[in-house]
Amino acid sequence: MSKNNVNKIIRALIVSDFFLFFSIGLLAPIFAVFILNNIANKIEVIGYAVAAYWAARVISVVPFSRLMDKMTGEMDEYFFMILGTMIVSSIPLFYIISSEPWHIYLLQIISGLANSLAVPAWRILFTHHVDKPIIGLEWSLEDVGVGVATAASAMIGAFVADRFGFNLLFVMYFICGLISVSILLSLGQIKKSIIKELFRRPGDKAPLKIDGIK
Repeated sequence: MSKNNVNKIIRALIVSDFFLFFSIGLLAPIFAVFILNNIANKIEVIGYAVAAYWAARVISVVPFSRLMDKMTGEMDEYFFMILGTMIVSSIPLFYIISSEPWHIYLLQIISGLANSLAVPAWRILFTHHVDKPIIGLEWSLEDVGVGVATAASAMIGAFVADRFGFNLLFVMYFICGLISVSILLSLGQIKKSIIKELFRRPGDKAPLKIDGIK
C-alpha cells in the first residue's frame, strides 16, 4: 500500500463514525424540543438531562480509559468500542416509552457511560493505526466526515420530527447506529485476521479529550 493511501482500518473507523454522528445529529439539535413537548414543559429538565450525561461521562471516562491502558493488546478497545456504540445507538428506542423526567436522566447517565467506553476506545484504535506520513489528512477526513454527517442529519432530523414525529426519528437513529456498529464489526473481515492488526505497539499513547465530539 502506498504511504499516501488511507489504510483499511482507518477508512472503516471514519465511515463508522460518519454513520454514528449522523444518527446523533438527527436528534441532538432538537432533543430539547422533545423534552418540552413530550416529557415535561420545564426548561430546567433540559439542563438536568445534559448535566446527567456529562456527569456520568466525566466521572467514568478516566477509569475506563485506564482499564484499557492496563489490558494487553487492542482487542479490549475493539470490544468496548462496539459495546459502547451499540448502547448509544439503542438508547433512543427507550425515549419512545419515556414519560417522566427521571426516565430521561437515567438514559442520559447510561449514554454518558456508553460514550466513556466507545470514545476513548475509538481514539486509541485510530491513533495506533493512523498512517504517520498522512496523519493530518486522516484526522481531517474524520473531521470532515463528522461535519458533513452532523449538518445533513440536523436538517433531516428536524424535517422528520416536524412532519412525522419523534418516534420515527428514534428508529432512524437506531438504524444508522446499527450501520455504524456493523462497519466496526466488519473490521474482523479486513484481511484474514483483525487480531494480527489490533495489537498495541509499545510506546503508543492515545489522546484523551473530554469534549462533545471525538
